[in-house]
Amino acid sequence: MFDLGACHVERDGDGNYRVSWRTARPGQRVAIYMADNPDHYYTGKELGTPLLYSTGHDALLLNPDKDVRHYFYLETERGEAVILAERQLSLQGTHNFRDLGGYEAEDGRRLKWGKLYRSSKLSGLTDVDRGYVRRLGLTLICDFRQVLEQELEPTLLHAENMPLLASLPIMPGSSASFLENLHKGIIAVDDAAGFMEEINRDFVISQMPRYAEMFQLLLAGDQQLLIHCASGKDRTGFGAALILDVLGVGEDAIVQDYLLTNRYLPIEKEIQRLSSEFSDHTGAAVSAEVLRPMLEVRPEYIRACFEEIRRRYESKDHFYESALSLDEDKVKRLKDRYLH
Repeated sequence: MFDLGACHVERDGDGNYRVSWRTARPGQRVAIYMADNPDHYYTGKELGTPLLYSTGHDALLLNPDKDVRHYFYLETERGEAVILAERQLSLQGTHNFRDLGGYEAEDGRRLKWGKLYRSSKLSGLTDVDRGYVRRLGLTLICDFRQVLEQELEPTLLHAENMPLLASLPIMPGSSASFLENLHKGIIAVDDAAGFMEEINRDFVISQMPRYAEMFQLLLAGDQQLLIHCASGKDRTGFGAALILDVLGVGEDAIVQDYLLTNRYLPIEKEIQRLSSEFSDHTGAAVSAEVLRPMLEVRPEYIRACFEEIRRRYESKDHFYESALSLDEDKVKRLKDRYLH
């Protein structure tokens, strides 16, 4: 058996892949395969010839085409296997673009790689980025930004094979006065961490129709989905948590995925930028102590969502059906489509 928590794919400075793994029996020979389409592994097609065999716990693999995303199939000599890919995609013009694949569901199946993505805004994609994203085969993009945000920083992708762009604006009621001050160049929050928890609770209280619409769009066909907002942190963080939860991923794993935002966003740079551009209600520069809880994610933020769900609904099934319009059959369809 592979230890999923110790199996990773990352790129080095030259764009090559460092694949690492751990098995229950160290020293086993592991065969490593690479393909540019994950369906190659999910449909039971012939694997072909391994790139290499290893009895170690990691390997450096040359990247044959840096403009294409690659997926890896690792198989032990006992026939145990795992499919891996980079969690974060290597893009220059946007942060926090990552794949939800690989997580284990309660029934023992795992989320397919290359099907469900989350990111920050796409307005800064370079030409190379746009070509890379086009090759992902996305069919549906759900944008949780406000309409004004979408208009000021529109999503720009190649016209070829353009995915459906669904505008699903999310605006938690607790942030209305905050945004009003923000337009005046003021960031005024007494308890920043408490404010973020309140925003997350309000996702459950007031914003569920938009997230329900996301699931209905997801059910409309064999979708390859990207969800995003401005930074891919709060609105997208809750959307990703809902997707993982409906597919049967445990809450602890969902929290760990949520916390990856702290790794993939340039939080310190944003603190410096906002501190120079905004003031507090006294006219002074906004301190890092105020900004940091607003720019990073914390376990208590996303757990506040789950607490609110448990407080308002009798069970998970009640929540899925009442808030997300997902009955047992629809949940099963989603699991059959996105788990393997």
